[in-house]
Amino acid sequence: MKEWSLNNTKDFFITPTSPFHFDGTFHKPSHFPDKLTDWEEGKYWQTMRVGKRIFGLKIEREESIGKPRLKVTVFYDQDISQKELDFIKKEIIWRYSLNEHLSEFNKLAEKDSRFAPIFKKWLGMRNSSAHNLYELLIVSIVLQNATIRRTVQMMDALLESYGEKINFDSKGLYIIWLPVELEKVTEQDLRDLKVGYRAKFIKRLSHDFAEDKVEELKLREMPQEEAKKELLKLYGVGPETARILLFEVCHCNDTFDHIAPWQQKIYSRLFYDKPMIPAEKIRDDIKKQYGQYAMLAVHYIWEDIFWRRKNEKIDWLEKEIRL
Repeated sequence: MKEWSLNNTKDFFITPTSPFHFDGTFHKPSHFPDKLTDWEEGKYWQTMRVGKRIFGLKIEREESIGKPRLKVTVFYDQDISQKELDFIKKEIIWRYSLNEHLSEFNKLAEKDSRFAPIFKKWLGMRNSSAHNLYELLIVSIVLQNATIRRTVQMMDALLESYGEKINFDSKGLYIIWLPVELEKVTEQDLRDLKVGYRAKFIKRLSHDFAEDKVEELKLREMPQEEAKKELLKLYGVGPETARILLFEVCHCNDTFDHIAPWQQKIYSRLFYDKPMIPAEKIRDDIKKQYGQYAMLAVHYIWEDIFWRRKNEKIDWLEKEIRL
């Protein structure tokens, strides 16, 4: 594992569309705890690659004449070009949906007699991801068929073996390796980290990305069904992983066509207050009520229960996530 310290800084500002909810956008408590990002109220830290270079980012909430504004501090080692700064700014805006207009969704949410308080509480929260496509694929792979505790163990082992630790702003965060860096790593090397069958997926996907067979920027611009077909071509990507990628990488707010069994149990509790409801009924009911915002609406309600979990014990939820 390599370790770097980044001590130079440069700032810029971003004005997201209003209304905007900083903490709901940058911190997703439903995500498994990892060593890739850090958050405290009004502040967020992550790493980002620009080509082969690594930067540390600190994003802070500010107010500018009553409008939301973000201060971004970029940490770097020797120098930084305007082109690199522009890329980082553009990526932050895309990954956190900072230019998204949600007025239609907010009007729809106001009419929801049952969940309107939740939608109001998180007004301005965005669908977001700190990671690029390859990094999110790695995260998705270690989430497959595993408890949260098992996922954390696998991700920690991979990061400590092949990731890099970046020290900046009194934080020590990891960043996922470049795909090409796994070219000389064998499938057995990965299996020795106790990731099981996922070793084959990680090895194959890393090779495809190293060979530039996947173009994330083109995927972002594709119609949803076309993007889905391209994602399903990737080795190890099934309907659930494709749904995650469409939502978090391509920001398709209506991608609610697949429900994993463990999600089905949580959705049954959240939407019907029952132990188990058929997945098809859950899907059809949600899509009928929220239409093009089906996944975004679910996201609000899903994240709300995990925010509640930070302050109270919810027995039925603990049984499902098994952290």
